[in-house]
Amino acid sequence: MINYMFYTLVSLGCSFLVYSCFLKRQKTFQFNRVFLLATLVLCMASPLMKVELFDAVPSITQISLHTDQDIPVVHENLEGVTVLEVEKPSYSMTTAVWYAYILISLCFSFRFVKNLIDILKRSKRHYDSFGPFKLIETDTKNASSFFNYLFVNSESLNDEHYVRSMIQHELVHYKQGHTIDVLLMEALLCLFWFNPLIWLYRRAVVQNHEFIADNYTIKSGIDLEDYAHLIINSGRMEHRVPLTSGFNFIQIKNRIIMLHQSKSSILKRTLTTTTALLLFSGIFMLSSFKDSKKPLVVIVDAAHGGVDSGHLNEKDIVLKISNELMKFSDNTVKLITLRSEDKFFSLNERVKFINAQNPDLMISLHCNSAPDAAAKGLEVFYYDNEKTNKESLKYGMSLINQQLPKNFDNAKMKTAGFKILKDIKCPGVLLELGFLSNPEDKAKLNNHQFQQEIAKALYEGLAKASKIKL
Repeated sequence: MINYMFYTLVSLGCSFLVYSCFLKRQKTFQFNRVFLLATLVLCMASPLMKVELFDAVPSITQISLHTDQDIPVVHENLEGVTVLEVEKPSYSMTTAVWYAYILISLCFSFRFVKNLIDILKRSKRHYDSFGPFKLIETDTKNASSFFNYLFVNSESLNDEHYVRSMIQHELVHYKQGHTIDVLLMEALLCLFWFNPLIWLYRRAVVQNHEFIADNYTIKSGIDLEDYAHLIINSGRMEHRVPLTSGFNFIQIKNRIIMLHQSKSSILKRTLTTTTALLLFSGIFMLSSFKDSKKPLVVIVDAAHGGVDSGHLNEKDIVLKISNELMKFSDNTVKLITLRSEDKFFSLNERVKFINAQNPDLMISLHCNSAPDAAAKGLEVFYYDNEKTNKESLKYGMSLINQQLPKNFDNAKMKTAGFKILKDIKCPGVLLELGFLSNPEDKAKLNNHQFQQEIAKALYEGLAKASKIKL
């Protein structure tokens, strides 16, 4: 979520800067409308896109916002003792932030729905037909439209000049479907209220609507000076119906300036729009196109198998988890399984296979057992040698951090000299995924849904670990 916020802030900020510098003061109103809506949608979606194009083009979505401080590195030479023990937190700041986000989003959604219901109630009142419009009486003195519903005070209809200008103005809003843009912006605000650029985009979109409507109104034959005075006078009126397009929209000064501004030459307009498009293309490419970063290659060793059952049915549990994990293999984390069926491999065969693949990491999946039935939780082992200990510890901690919050009550990081860890040439961790000697852990480990959750957590931990690959 934090990464997404950062990426969209950067891309939307750059795009809005392009609009403000090159298009805002140009009378290319229709192009401006398309540019604002297109850049908004594309910038919100671009961090989610995965388009491989150029090796040399970096992507802002490849920038990691996490530092190595997230994963502690221990320099002491510890032999077979616990180097870190993590207790499941009773309070999570992330959870609190999510609850706050959902609560505020619900408030914005409630306001949005309330305004829609208000318009729906108004639309059911008695109306008079006026061309394509359905005229509905309203208490506010200004006129505003929602699709072909025109909310207007009957007293204002006594001024023939005002009616002519207002109807022509609102007709443009109706014919060009400006209400759809307004609804889109309001819907986005319900989800992305925390992004200040969305508010700026909303203001720019609605202001551009008024520029378009003013421009077409003047072209219809309305006198420019009379129309400008009408806009100034209407600015003193009350606020319009929410979600509607209004003749007396604020920003009077900007509208008057734009009305009197001369239209640029075709060459200047062409250069301006072309520059804006080229700049946005660069922004979009940087925020969405991925470079061809090599995936994290991981060997998954489902322990035991065949004649070696391990603790109780350990071989079957870890095989199921391994097979579920393999379903997540992708361009971020390339997974290679050591065994996909109930087959026995000796430790020498496993080590030989792992070294032959030359992976970035090996994870060996096990289930634990202890004389004390109260023992439970996750244990992660790594071999403390000078060549791979730092990387193994980082990968192990990434897996712990991803699995601990919802799957285990506690987790421990330990060093050990197991052959599967000591003889391989790459970083490696051995995971004891709970205790089969503990009734609670045993029940969970034999549950298919829990096995799927463990596999997903392992993948997410590996995906995070791929960003800290040394």
